Amino acid sequence: MKSFEVKGKVWHYADPSGHSGGWYFVYVPKDLSQRIKDAARNKKKAGFQFVRIKATIGKTSWKTALFPTKDGPYLIAIKTDVRHKENITDGDVIKVRCKLL
Repeated sequence: MKSFEVKGKVWHYADPSGHSGGWYFVYVPKDLSQRIKDAARNKKKAGFQFVRIKATIGKTSWKTALFPTKDGPYLIAIKTDVRHKENITDGDVIKVRCKLL
């Protein structure tokens, strides 16, 4: 597996300290996360089981990493500039094209 596509709902993780901002994520389904883990075993990881990817939403691409979770699925963080360029808000269902690096 060199590339894959994720369709998911964007959700906001608010900063627990109460500051404005926070992170926006999309979950990678558990079954796909397991296939990615298997495919990434021989690739160089970014540390702490992060998996490097090139992500694309609409016409916007950026290099990032899949974030592991305790429950198994990966998370894709959606950068602020990407959300603004592609007009993405909390609750939107989006497609993210990804390529393992």
